[in-house]
Amino acid sequence: MTITNSSNNKIYNKTNAYEAAVQPSNNVQKVRQLIEILNTGNLENVQYLIHEKYFNHESHIDASSIEGLPESVLQQIKIRNQLSGPAEFTDTVKSLRNAFADLNYEEKEIYSDNNTVIGYYVVSGTHTGTFFAFPPTGRKFRYNAIHTHRFENGKVIEHKALRDDLMLMLQLGLVTPLAQYESLFRLWKGGGDDGDDEGDGSNDGEGARLQK
Repeated sequence: MTITNSSNNKIYNKTNAYEAAVQPSNNVQKVRQLIEILNTGNLENVQYLIHEKYFNHESHIDASSIEGLPESVLQQIKIRNQLSGPAEFTDTVKSLRNAFADLNYEEKEIYSDNNTVIGYYVVSGTHTGTFFAFPPTGRKFRYNAIHTHRFENGKVIEHKALRDDLMLMLQLGLVTPLAQYESLFRLWKGGGDDGDDEGDGSNDGEGARLQK
């Protein structure tokens, strides 16, 4: 297993993106290229990094048991469930960047073992567009996430993620704690655990405050 800390290994030079994508490269470097695509919206090299059978577990939802969803949301789910390969990753990038201005995935740690790469990121941005079924709130957010990419034949064929969705929803004002537990939530979610002075952003501006 190899371990890379982003403080000592910066993301590859953008001017060499195409060259790095088409030439043999280690899997960590390829994942960093995918993260750079998320950060910039530059989709030029997706086909060189994403397998034609690529499956994103985070994009598929079984809505058969969910009642009361608007028809437009059900249609979005249906369309997303049918996507795979480079088309799925491309749609994910466009959807996220349309919903979140200044979207940024900041690498904290990254691990590589055989055909799997696991990265720990701090994700930040501003909610300026419709996110799935949620209209824009104008709020800033900052949360922690772990992303797993599995490779086959030199390309990413599978993606899974473990995100602090509760932190995201709290910061966007989409969920609120019960009044008697608000102080506990502030304590629990108010301090970062990523080893720097920035925390997880729950104290960064109005958009990060818990709503009463």
